[in-house]
Formats: sequence, C-alpha cells, structure tokens
Amino acid sequence: MELHELSHDELIALVGLLELMGASEGEIPDEEAVRIEGVARQLGEERYRAVAAEVDRRFRDEGELKAFLSTITRRPARELIYGVLFDTAVPGAIDRRESRLLEWLAKEWDIETTFAE
Repeated sequence: MELHELSHDELIALVGLLELMGASEGEIPDEEAVRIEGVARQLGEERYRAVAAEVDRRFRDEGELKAFLSTITRRPARELIYGVLFDTAVPGAIDRRESRLLEWLAKEWDIETTFAE
C-alpha cells in the first residue's frame, strides 16, 4: 500500500499523528521536518495542507484524535501509517513522548513491532 491509496479518514489519521508527533518536541528537528515535507510532496502540498486544516478543526486535543484512530480499521493502512510515523521519528532520535505515542498506537492497532539489535 502507498500513501496515495489511503482513504480520506486514513489521511486524517496520518496527518493528525504527524502533527501530534511534531508537537511533542516543540521545534521539529530538521530530519523529521524533511520527512514530513516528503509526505506532503507525495500527497500533494495543497491536499496535505487541506487535511492538516481539517485535523485542526476536528480535534481539539490528543484524546479526540486518539478516539478517532480506532475508526481506522484497514490493516495495510494502519501498518503504512505506523511505518511513516516511525520513519519520521527515527532520524531525530525518538524522544519519550514519541516513544509512548508509537507504543500506544502499536497496541491500539495491534501492530507487531520488532527491532533489530
């Protein structure tokens, strides 16, 4: 599955989670910003901005976004979104809040995570 195959609600989940992850650090590290810009380019910058504006309108806080995430049910979409989030977080070193978010999401969406040592 690729980003352009995500439904509108799945895009809202992706962009909402990227915004939530970015908010965890205050200022987004350059490496993460580059990856987020890459997602925006793949989706189309106007589309990304429109979805981001919808996220800002629909969700007043993290709890509302998290409640919405339970409506995302397609396994390939869940795995893609999680993978994008993980890949975005890794270059800047995953901070505690990002780690908690990724752990929560993996559990919520039943995504098996394995890491090479």
